[in-house]
Amino acid sequence: MFAYKLGSWAAGAAVAIGLAYIATLIAGFAQVGFAAPIGDPVLALMEILTLLSAPAIVVAIAVVHHHAASERKIFGALALAFTVIFAGITSAVHFVQLTASRQLGAAGFAWPSEVYAAELLAWDGFLGLGLIFAAAVFPGGGAERRLRRALGLSGVLALAGIAGPAVGDMRLQRIGILGYAGLLPVAFFLLARFFRTTDRISPGV
Repeated sequence: MFAYKLGSWAAGAAVAIGLAYIATLIAGFAQVGFAAPIGDPVLALMEILTLLSAPAIVVAIAVVHHHAASERKIFGALALAFTVIFAGITSAVHFVQLTASRQLGAAGFAWPSEVYAAELLAWDGFLGLGLIFAAAVFPGGGAERRLRRALGLSGVLALAGIAGPAVGDMRLQRIGILGYAGLLPVAFFLLARFFRTTDRISPGV
């Protein structure tokens, strides 16, 4: 089915973009350390990668919804709904940062700030919920079990990261980073492979 090919491409693209983001983030930390905020040009590249990742994640989760059995369509629908909200918020944040904020000389992420809070709501809150519901689409064993665990753990860790901005201790937010930067590429690698396998055994349409 074309849907599974599309899902495999999208999930694979999300993995590639995620790995590029991690490499860029490491380069940023190597440049300024952990105490100072990362600046341009590294920050601009990270924001561009984020803008590219959001639609890839949405497409992949849309195919998760397409794949869901009838009794689990509600989980797929919720996963897609929360992921679309995530993508809308983070895309708006980074488009504003890359355009108007830089022209106003006000670009950057430092806590506390309104744009940073919105960004964390997207990645920790809505993406975390989306991944948890996406995990519930896969009830089986074997590849489905591995995929369910990877998506679910990534989502739970991302959602736990919301504690950081909620209490004003950003060290707690690092839990969320582990979820969406550390485990999400692993989960989407498994998702891309699952879609490729499903495509091979599905009748063509």
